[in-house]
Amino acid sequence: MQSEPSHGVRVKIGGNAHGPVVAGNGNVTHMNTATPEPEVASERGRRADLLAAYRVVVTTDVQRSSSRNNDGQRRMRRALEECVQAGAVALGVPQEVFEPVDRGDGLQVVMPEAVTLVDVLDTFVEGVAKALREHNQAASDAYRIDLRAAVHVGYVDQVGGEWSGTPLVHAARLVDAPEVKHVLGEAGDACLALVVSDAAKHVVDEGYCKVGPIGYRHLAVVVKETSCDAWWRLL
Repeated sequence: MQSEPSHGVRVKIGGNAHGPVVAGNGNVTHMNTATPEPEVASERGRRADLLAAYRVVVTTDVQRSSSRNNDGQRRMRRALEECVQAGAVALGVPQEVFEPVDRGDGLQVVMPEAVTLVDVLDTFVEGVAKALREHNQAASDAYRIDLRAAVHVGYVDQVGGEWSGTPLVHAARLVDAPEVKHVLGEAGDACLALVVSDAAKHVVDEGYCKVGPIGYRHLAVVVKETSCDAWWRLL
């Protein structure tokens, strides 16, 4: 990483991302002029809104999560948060600014400005995969976690502390690709299926990452209204 992150990491588990992206270069900041409710005024007052913030986004989803009972769901969420925290530690992001929010069986992460695609593909994803392998070695088959993760990059907005934008929607479509679910289900020892968008693949093609283009397989994604190219590899 080039420098210590200047913004906190916001993490959302599950759900659909939505909202427009304001085109432009760099970050445009302003304070939210709306009057918030008194109980949340102090929280929102600590953050400036960001429009057209260029960020790396990561969306994850736990394979076969709906097959777990209540106890299994609770354990899964705790373990998933710990594994993602391990990725943040590997990046050097302080835990006090890393804020996971449990919303189900997956996570959406908007990385700080200083975190690059290379950082995510070489360090964050590898850190998460390492933590997953350690969890699975100690867990029974019933509590094993197999994870799909999609990486994309683009302009997103943060309003009232909440992130939105088409890059988040696109990453959510990539992680739901049926072929990725199938290859992870048949993968044996692999615990993470990584999917990268066409935009994210450029840094791989240019030779910046530890794993080069030969390590990825092409994927034609057709999910809901999304039809695009992507690439995947197993960890």
